[in-house]
Amino acid sequence: MTPQQFVTILQEHEAWLSKGRGGVRANLARQNLTGFSLEGAKLRGAKMSGCDMTRAILHRVDLSHTDMFCAVLDGADAKGASFENADLRGANIRNVNFNGANLRGADFRGGTLMFGSESEDGDRAGPTNNERGADLSNSAMANANLAGATLSGANLSGVNLRNANLEGADLSGCVLSETDFTGANLQDANIKNAMINHTVFKHANLSGANTDGCDMSSANLTGANMVRGEDSLPSDIRDTLNNHYVWIREDGRLGQRAVLVGQDLSHIDLAGVNLSGADMHNSNLTGANLSEVLLVMSDLAKCNLEGANLSKATLEGINLSNANLEGADLSGAVIAPVDLKDSKGRPTGRLWPANLTGVNLKGANLKGANLRSANLSHCDLTGADIEGANITGANLTDAIVGIEQLDAAATDEAKAV
Repeated sequence: MTPQQFVTILQEHEAWLSKGRGGVRANLARQNLTGFSLEGAKLRGAKMSGCDMTRAILHRVDLSHTDMFCAVLDGADAKGASFENADLRGANIRNVNFNGANLRGADFRGGTLMFGSESEDGDRAGPTNNERGADLSNSAMANANLAGATLSGANLSGVNLRNANLEGADLSGCVLSETDFTGANLQDANIKNAMINHTVFKHANLSGANTDGCDMSSANLTGANMVRGEDSLPSDIRDTLNNHYVWIREDGRLGQRAVLVGQDLSHIDLAGVNLSGADMHNSNLTGANLSEVLLVMSDLAKCNLEGANLSKATLEGINLSNANLEGADLSGAVIAPVDLKDSKGRPTGRLWPANLTGVNLKGANLKGANLRSANLSHCDLTGADIEGANITGANLTDAIVGIEQLDAAATDEAKAV
């Protein structure tokens, strides 16, 4: 196709868009536009299946609602372009610059174009296909809008998606090797069974994201928000929690106390829930949102609560012995003793203190917490903020804590370090 022919098609398409005289919808299917400059072109709704736009300049082009099934965009520069709701199934999109582009609702699933592309002399090149999913490897997609996009099975290896909006996007089965999601919004995204390999999620919002089947061990999750709702948990754990809620509500007459020993509850959102009396020892609660939760007399010994939010939680009489609470937020939490009652609910006058022996509290926020009479022996409070915390009567035997930290706490009666 010559540049003159392309300009004519573009003018007729723009007239078609405005419903003017002589308007004809652009049909660029299987055309060779390699290296063409389409800057600012209005191609909304055009037919471009199998079109070869390798290294084309697509600055601010409107390709929304366009049929780009099995198109080739390798090396194209699409900064600020709109691909909203475009059909990009089976497309080859390697090393493309999508910085600031709008890809909301675009479909990047796999696909096969049975007749392939035509050369200038009309020869068929054979089937064009990318059945697994679009190949977007090493593309630049910083600040791109991919909300609701369908990227299942796509290859996003090495893609720069810093600060991109992927809210509600389908990334299931994607290859995310060394993909950079720093600061990206992945709220409610589906990442199920994606291949995670040194993927960067620094400060990304993964709230409500489905990460089932993902091995996050090599991922960089520094500062990431990965809170997930109860609906994302296995059905047996959901049933256990529901039975516990009944047990609490009915004072033990119905339901059953929750026993969730050694379970993966990482990044779960249980804010404000009453889990008093639950046995959850040795479970993984990293990054969990437990703000304002009730865990009175609960057993969380040896739990991993690194980075968890326990602000304003009620933890009276809790067992947290040898738990990992590094970097956790316990500001305003009540970790005081509980007044034990007899079988008839009458106070016995006996206080049961919270057990935090051997707990790792490095860098934790305990500002304003009530730690009255708590057993903090052998705790590591290195770098912890205990300003205004009430540690009256607390046992700090062999605890790692600085004098300046104790000076900032509200106490006159803490036991000797």
